[in-house]
Amino acid sequence: MGVQTTRLLAAVMFTDIVGYTAMMQEDEDKANRKKERHRQVLNERATAFDGQVLHYYGDGALTIFNSAYNAVMCAIKIQNDLADPYLPLRIGLHMGDIAYNDEDAYGDAVNIASRLEPLAISGGILISQKVHNEVRNHRDIRTKELGTFELKNVKYPISIFAVTNEGINVPTAREIKAKSGRITNRLAVLPFVNMSDEKGFEYFSDGLTEEVINGLTKMERLNVTSRTSAFAYKGRNVDIRTIGEELMVSHILEGSVRKNKDKIRVTAQLIETGGGFHLWSETYEHHLKDIFEIQDGISQEILNKVQKGFGGDDLRPEPKKNTRPIRKGDYERYLEGTFELQKYSIASVRKAMKNFNMAVEKNARNENSRTALAKSFLFFGILGQMAPQRAYKKAAENINEVLKYSPNNPLALGIKALIEVLLNHNYEAAQEQFDRAFDINPDSSELCYCYFMLLNMIGQNERSLSWIERALALEPANILFNSELARAYYNVGRFADAQEQFDYTLELDATFLPAIEGRGWNYVAMEKLKKAHYEFEQYQKLVFQEQKNIPHLIYIAARLGMDDTANHFLEMLQLGEVDDTYIPTPVDIALVYLGMEKYDEVFFHLQRAADDKIGKLYFILSDPIWSDIRNDSRFDSLLRELEIPDAREIDFLETVE
Repeated sequence: MGVQTTRLLAAVMFTDIVGYTAMMQEDEDKANRKKERHRQVLNERATAFDGQVLHYYGDGALTIFNSAYNAVMCAIKIQNDLADPYLPLRIGLHMGDIAYNDEDAYGDAVNIASRLEPLAISGGILISQKVHNEVRNHRDIRTKELGTFELKNVKYPISIFAVTNEGINVPTAREIKAKSGRITNRLAVLPFVNMSDEKGFEYFSDGLTEEVINGLTKMERLNVTSRTSAFAYKGRNVDIRTIGEELMVSHILEGSVRKNKDKIRVTAQLIETGGGFHLWSETYEHHLKDIFEIQDGISQEILNKVQKGFGGDDLRPEPKKNTRPIRKGDYERYLEGTFELQKYSIASVRKAMKNFNMAVEKNARNENSRTALAKSFLFFGILGQMAPQRAYKKAAENINEVLKYSPNNPLALGIKALIEVLLNHNYEAAQEQFDRAFDINPDSSELCYCYFMLLNMIGQNERSLSWIERALALEPANILFNSELARAYYNVGRFADAQEQFDYTLELDATFLPAIEGRGWNYVAMEKLKKAHYEFEQYQKLVFQEQKNIPHLIYIAARLGMDDTANHFLEMLQLGEVDDTYIPTPVDIALVYLGMEKYDEVFFHLQRAADDKIGKLYFILSDPIWSDIRNDSRFDSLLRELEIPDAREIDFLETVE
């Protein structure tokens, strides 16, 4: 009678002890004890998660599960169990059809899982995209994409993800590449360079880049890096092979745009990053009659070329839709607005809002511009550069219009959650919005950033740090997220880490104002007041407003004992003698009095800020600069007025994680 074979769909887990051969050579008894401990823990955890150990292979094992979720949770528990005392184990997971009997197990799922396991690092868990797709909506499992790789004896490239739960070691994409070999079908689109004399035409080159990225992301089996990851290289002269290594991509698309009177010329070229070889290049010339149609046409031509460059028929773009939500003219305004919004300065956001408003006037259903408008109104309401209640209501009007036509827009739901807190102090309503948004898309970087903001507002610094790290893992080169990670380090008192991260952010963009300002306050926290003073002076020069950051400089003057200077400029600040593009807020004046150690005045002006619902006030709970007043009973009264929940009362917020 032949051996009976069983076939089924299963999640397959391979486990293996790292360095077992060397252990045997050094101490055979110790190595065997480790092997037995691995088997004991594996058996216990597999049973608990309805798994079945099919075969042991020396120091390794093959286990199957009827659920991808159970398989990943089992892997996490195994690594946690083996953490103390530490046993160096690596785990790989895939799922699909398998066949097994008493002697062997085989099938693509077995083969791929066995290839993933040796790519993991000690204490790590690697999963395939198939497994990731099954577990991505489970909030107790966190993952990070590492890229798409060619594996030995596997026909098609595999997208690999690392489990990133607490206690699990996470490899870099570079480490995976070193073991597996070549990354394939992973592309970065660098910002198209504006070669025109008109610097204001830069929004067009950026917009064209985004159109191409958006189109390429629709191609099957092509992995395209995010816009912000690629845009980190804007204006930087970096070798293509270096960019390929840093972004872990196999190909790069780059180009340029030149405008001459009523014509534009666009060049594009596809480069293989391993050897720096040019696969093709093309030049396109068009009349500048309609920017939208030009961008649409050029991006489609480039997509066709990229398709051939990657091997033709294997990559299929989605059918082109007959309609677009953004019409001629308003699209151009949206691009200009986005270009300004991403600078995150008061002057630039004002310019952005003008463009978004014009876009919405031309097309009331322009969801992109309405979402951007809502973000802009929140920006001004939080900073007190517009009557806060009016700003929050305007933000709500725009986001409600978006949700009217797209009720499942996760970013819009996240913004609505922040509005609920700022306008109504309604934390439970905010939580409901976040719950719904994360159910729709748990891997939205901007949604993670919105939740980071909420946690900052209620003083949950440690938890907020994990959320900005999560956002940055999804978009590693996002300039704002990098700056906010530094601020998160600053908030938890890790000032050396904050310094390093602010420095890194300013390497990406030396003029990014939030990072310059943040580095200044980090110097204050480190008692390096002269360096802080210099940093704020640089900030002032960049915004071209003589007294824009007077609160910062007056605070420093008071801390340095320059009382006459501090009092002189404080009087100017209170009289409102500043550039009309900047409005000093009660929080700014309270900050100055904080530097002077005049705490009665501090609380007087903080109360004014609470009455006016200035969003900046919420962040005094997170910012270490205000630590001197936190033991004052008036501080607790202020928090009660803002209805900020006590840490013991916010268990409901854990549901998002």
